[in-house]
Amino acid sequence: MKWISNFYQKQYEWWNTLTSKNTEELQDELVEKMEQFMDQPSKKILELGGGNGQFAVTAAKHGYDVTVIELISECVEHTTKLAKKHHVESNLRAIQGDFFEVELKEKFDVICYWDGFGVGTDGDQKVLLQRISEEWLKPNGTTLIDIYTPWYWAKTAGEEMTIEGISRKYDFDAIECRMLDTWWKTDEPTTKVSQSLRCYSPADLNLLINELPLQLQHCEPSGAMDYEKWKYQTKVPLGQAMSYMAKLKLD
Repeated sequence: MKWISNFYQKQYEWWNTLTSKNTEELQDELVEKMEQFMDQPSKKILELGGGNGQFAVTAAKHGYDVTVIELISECVEHTTKLAKKHHVESNLRAIQGDFFEVELKEKFDVICYWDGFGVGTDGDQKVLLQRISEEWLKPNGTTLIDIYTPWYWAKTAGEEMTIEGISRKYDFDAIECRMLDTWWKTDEPTTKVSQSLRCYSPADLNLLINELPLQLQHCEPSGAMDYEKWKYQTKVPLGQAMSYMAKLKLD
């Protein structure tokens, strides 16, 4: 998984040059979505792969105590600055590190992993899910994970786009069932970096957690991009969705 740090470093660098992208916009709708799928009042949240910190800061503004683990140091710095801007630094802790390795001494009511699950092999996913179930999640807690669907990304292979001098192309590895996402500066094709994320149907996910003390309780479909009309549909059936949010509970 040597590509991980390099890809996300470049993604952060290039994403922040796009004037059309607001890296400080709060994510109230995502917090409301989390609250919709919680089974009980909750206080402590763990976010894995927090990116620029927009969800973590929003959740902190809603009164939650948030711990976020993020690999890229610049993203952690951005999260810290955004927390200070919104005066929530007292109930937000941003940790720079690899969540396969970071040690935490506490357990959480809710664990969230938005838009990024699938890094590494099936074995890597099992290690992460085992850490969630055995180390981090409270007995009555809830885990919410965005998971990419194989059918959408197989169909999307070959789609390419350019936004403000940054190009992006999707592909699909049908053997390994992986979404491939390549970025580069349009005028510098040699700068290409790629990420590779394992896609799972709900049936695949159930096989993945079969030997773990986790139970898949719900799959909430996301949206889908219509590339012919260049329009994003925010809500589509699971069989058309680019991903779904899996709700996992302890057995």
